Amino acid sequence: MNEVILSVRNLSKVFNAGKPDELAAVDNVSFDLASGECLGIIGESGSGKSTLLKLIVGILKPLVGEILVNQKCEIGYYAQEHELLNNDKTILENISEFGLSKNEMRNFLGNFLFSGDEVFKKVGVLSPGERSRVALAKLALTGANFLILDEPTNHLDPQTQEIIAKTFRDYEGTMLVVSHNVEFVDNLGVERMLMLPSGQIRYYDKKTVMYYQELNNQSKYKKNS
Repeated sequence: MNEVILSVRNLSKVFNAGKPDELAAVDNVSFDLASGECLGIIGESGSGKSTLLKLIVGILKPLVGEILVNQKCEIGYYAQEHELLNNDKTILENISEFGLSKNEMRNFLGNFLFSGDEVFKKVGVLSPGERSRVALAKLALTGANFLILDEPTNHLDPQTQEIIAKTFRDYEGTMLVVSHNVEFVDNLGVERMLMLPSGQIRYYDKKTVMYYQELNNQSKYKKNS
C-alpha cells in the first residue's frame, strides 16, 4: 500500500463568505490521500471546496478536527483567485524567486506563451487567462511532489487549457484537484472523488462530474444574468 500523504480527520469550518446568506461550509470531513493518488473534489458552488483546500494549505484554520501532511511533502498550490501572485510585480519578477537567470526565466516563460516585452507587464493588468499562465509557470518551478489545484481550467481560453493539460498530463506526484471540467478530470486519471458537502468518498464516475459541471454552469449563468 502506498504511503499516506495527507490525513484529514473530522474537519469542520464555517464562515461568512461576504454576505449573510453566503456560507462556505466544511462539516466533519475525513479522508486519507495516498502517495501518487489523484483525488477529485466535487460539489455544488458554495459547498466548501475552495475552503477545504485553503484549510489544507494553512491559509484558513479549522474550528474542529486535524490535518496531517506527510513531512516528505512539498506542496504546490494553484489558487482559483491567484492570490499567491503579486499584482504589483511583473510576470518576470513573479518567478524570480527560483534562482533562474534572466534568460532562463524568459525561455521558461516562452513555454507558457509569454514572449518579448510581455514579460515586463505587471500581473495586475493581465487577463484571467494570462494570470493563470503565470500561476502555472510559478507552480511548475516549485518542483512540488503534492499539487493542490483549485479549478485550474476555470474561465480559461482554449490555448491556456491546452497548456494546463500538458503541464499535468505526465505528473507522477500526488494531486488533490477541484474541477468540474470533464475532459480535464478524465485525463488526470482520477480514481476517487470526495463529494462535498457530504464528505462521502466515491469511485470516479464521469457522469457525476458531468452532472456537477452542468449544475455549476447554471449557477454561474444565474449570477451573471
